[in-house]
Amino acid sequence: MKAKFTLLTLPVSLVLSLAASLASASGGIGAVTIEPNPAQTGQPVKITIAAEGEAPSRCGLAVEFGDGTEDKIKINGADSKFPVTLTKTYAHPGAYVVKAEGKKITTHFHCTGQATASLVVHAAAAPVTAAAPGCPPGYTMTGKPSRTGAYRCKAGKDAKAPETAIECPAPLAAYQTKTTVGCHAVKPSKK
Repeated sequence: MKAKFTLLTLPVSLVLSLAASLASASGGIGAVTIEPNPAQTGQPVKITIAAEGEAPSRCGLAVEFGDGTEDKIKINGADSKFPVTLTKTYAHPGAYVVKAEGKKITTHFHCTGQATASLVVHAAAAPVTAAAPGCPPGYTMTGKPSRTGAYRCKAGKDAKAPETAIECPAPLAAYQTKTTVGCHAVKPSKK
C-alpha cells in the first residue's frame, strides 16, 4: 500500500507573519546606553546594546555611531552575544545619534528591533602649560630657564628697577640686584 501525502500551501504573508512572531517572541534589540554622556573629544565612550526579552543567539547587528562610521557584528552565542559593548572615540564635538538595528551579515539574518541613544561630545579642554617666565620692561632673559624653572633677566641700558618683585612659582624664590632680577632655587637652611 502506498501512502499519499498532501502538500499544504500557505500564503507568503502568513509564513512571514509567523516567522516575525517567532523572532519577536525570542527577543531582539532592546536599548542602547552610552557612558559617559556627555563626553569629551578624544575620550573613550562605552556603548552597550542590550537585548529585549530572551536575547537572540544568532543574528546580524549594525551599530551606526552618528559620525559616518558603523560596526557590523555577528551575534553567534560564542564570540559575540548580548549585551554587546563597544568602545568609540569621537574626534569632533557635536550631538550624535547612535543607532543599533538588525542587519543581514553573511549567513546571519538580521536581529529584530532597533534602538537609538543620543550623545553629546564637548571639545576637550586645552592642556594647561606652565607660563613662560617674563622679564620686566627693559630687561632681557639671559639663557634659557632651567629644569626647575629658574631664570635670570638682565637690565638693559635704560631699564628702571621694577617697582614690585616678580612672582616665582614654588619652590623658587624671587631675587633682585642692581642689574638683574629672576627666580632661583632656594637652598634649604641648615639646622
